[in-house]
Amino acid sequence: MKVVLLGAGASKAYSESSSKVRMPIAKDFFETFRKLEISENTWVLIGFIINYLKQYHHIHTFEQFDNLSIDIEQIHSEIEQRLKDFLETKEESKEVDAGIHLCFKAYTELIFLFSSVINEIQNGPVSKAHTNLVKDLNSDDVIVTFNWDTLIDRALLKAKNWNCFTGYYVRPLAVYQDQWNYADNHSKACDAPLLLKLHGSTNWLTSAPIIEGKKWKSIQELSNDNFCIYESNVRPYPTYDGRYMNGYQDFSFGYYPVNLPLKGVNLPDGYLLTRTILRTGHNPKGETEDVGLTSIPLIIPPVKNKNYDYFGAIFDGLWNKAEQSITQADHILIIGYSFPETDYKSDLLFRKAFSKRSDIPSITILDPNPERIVERFNLNYGIPTEKIKIIKGYFSETFDLNNA
Repeated sequence: MKVVLLGAGASKAYSESSSKVRMPIAKDFFETFRKLEISENTWVLIGFIINYLKQYHHIHTFEQFDNLSIDIEQIHSEIEQRLKDFLETKEESKEVDAGIHLCFKAYTELIFLFSSVINEIQNGPVSKAHTNLVKDLNSDDVIVTFNWDTLIDRALLKAKNWNCFTGYYVRPLAVYQDQWNYADNHSKACDAPLLLKLHGSTNWLTSAPIIEGKKWKSIQELSNDNFCIYESNVRPYPTYDGRYMNGYQDFSFGYYPVNLPLKGVNLPDGYLLTRTILRTGHNPKGETEDVGLTSIPLIIPPVKNKNYDYFGAIFDGLWNKAEQSITQADHILIIGYSFPETDYKSDLLFRKAFSKRSDIPSITILDPNPERIVERFNLNYGIPTEKIKIIKGYFSETFDLNNA
C-alpha cells in the first residue's frame, strides 16, 4: 500500500492554466492575485480587506494595495487573532462592535479571495503531472494532501473509477452536477485511490457564516459537518445576488459558488435575517437566480491557529484516516511538502503514526531542497537515512511513480 503526500510544490507543477499563472505561495499571493483578470472584477470583494489594512497597516490607497507584498498566512492569521480577541473581550462598546464587524468581514473576504485565486489558476485542462501520477496508483492506495486545489481530484476522475460521493472518505450531503444530486442515492464505493484533503477543498461548500452574540455561527439548519460539493455545471447555477460567472472547467467556478440546497437556521420569534447589497453602476445585480442558501468554500485557511472543530467531525475523520494510512503504508511518497515548523498538527500526525508501527516503511522525498525534510525524518520520526530515497527536483509530468 502506498501513501502519496502532496504539498504546495505539487500544485506549482501545473502550467496549463488558461490564466498563464502558476499557483501562489504564501509570500506571493497578492502579487499573483494582481496578475489575474479577477483583480479587475468589481464583483470580487476586497473592500473590508483594504479597510483592515488601512486601519492596522496604514495602507490607504488602492495603489498601495496593488503593491502589497505581505504574506497571506501572516495577514489572515493576524485578522483571525484580532477577531478572536474582540469576540472574547467582556467590554461592550461601539468600538468593539466595529472591530468585530471589520475583522469578520475581512476574514471571510480573504477566504473567498484565496479560493478564487486557486479557482482561476486551476481553470484549464486536466493536469498532466497529476494524471500521470494517479494512473499507477491502485484502489488500496491513499493520497493525502494539504492543498486546497482540485488538480488531483480532476486527475482521479479522469484516470480512475473515482467519484465525489465516496472518493473523499467523508461523505457530502449532495454533489452539484448541473443539479444537486444527493449522496444517499450514490452509495457505491470508489474502486480508486482514496483522496484525503486535510485542509478542505475549494469545491467543498458550506453555508456562509454570521456573528451572533459574539459567536461564530453557521446559517444552515443542519449541523456544520453537513457539507456539499461542486463538481460541474452546463447551465448557469443559482448564486449570491445572481452573480454567476461562466467560462470555468469542472471543479472550478467564478468568485461566487452555487447556493446550497439547504434550509436556513431557525430564528427566534420576532427576528428576521436580512442582508444589504450595495448597488452601483460598477456593481450590478447578476442575471441568474438567487435561490437556496448562500455558500462559501469549505477550507481551513492558511492561518496559524487552524479551527478544525467548527466543522464538526469532518476533519477528525480525515486526520484519523490519514494517520491510519501512514501507519499501514509500505511506501510513503512525499511530493512538494516541506513540513513547515509552524504546522504542528501535521508533525503530530507523523509522530503518532510512526510510533504505532512495528516496522519502518520506505520513504521517497521529491523536493528541490530535501535536506531539511530528511533531517526531520531522521531526528523526529526515527527513520534511518538508508530507508529514504531522495529525488532532488520538481514534480512534473515526467515523474515516474514506478521508479520512486
